[in-house]
Amino acid sequence: MIDTDTRKLFMLEDGVQVERHVRVLNNSFVFTNHKGEAISSKKKITEPLINHVVTELVGEEALPIIFYLRGKKQISEFIIAEELDMEIHLVRNLLYRLLEYNIVSFLRKKDRIKGWYICYWDFNEPMIPYLAEKIRLSKIAKLKDRLDREQKFKFYMCRSACVRMPFEKSMEFNFKCPECGGLMHEQDNNRTREQILQQIAELEKKKEL
Repeated sequence: MIDTDTRKLFMLEDGVQVERHVRVLNNSFVFTNHKGEAISSKKKITEPLINHVVTELVGEEALPIIFYLRGKKQISEFIIAEELDMEIHLVRNLLYRLLEYNIVSFLRKKDRIKGWYICYWDFNEPMIPYLAEKIRLSKIAKLKDRLDREQKFKFYMCRSACVRMPFEKSMEFNFKCPECGGLMHEQDNNRTREQILQQIAELEKKKEL
């Protein structure tokens, strides 16, 4: 793999911008500061990491295409379909979904014999560390937002746990469950908050920086 040293700026769901510098060389990567100095340990771009990113963003059905393209250059979508025994329309659909996250890129060339244009695809492996970090930070942001709601509001449930509502919404139903009609009581959400804090801690341990 070519040695790449790239700066990436991406936006999380809550509007927060996150900047990451990464250097990729021979299927390994390290995060760096703006001076190019390493600020993380060197890690491999492993199959489990690729599996995680592609599955989270596109779905496991795209994995065969990614692992087929890995280590290859400019492979036509027709060859991909033939080698993986997949329908061409499905291959194209998955490739364009991968393209949305820059996991793949393509070059369009005109076939000299047939006269039509064919797309030749590459796997952008250096994007994997960025996307893995974005997924991690996005999950942390969502969990922190949920934790904030759990700490600020009181929630009510019936004994059958049909639905869970904040105080204001429960008042609209006169504290009667809209599903079963049972009386709704304030829920002790200490356990919920503890579980969210544990999930955040686990994701923080995985941080690359």
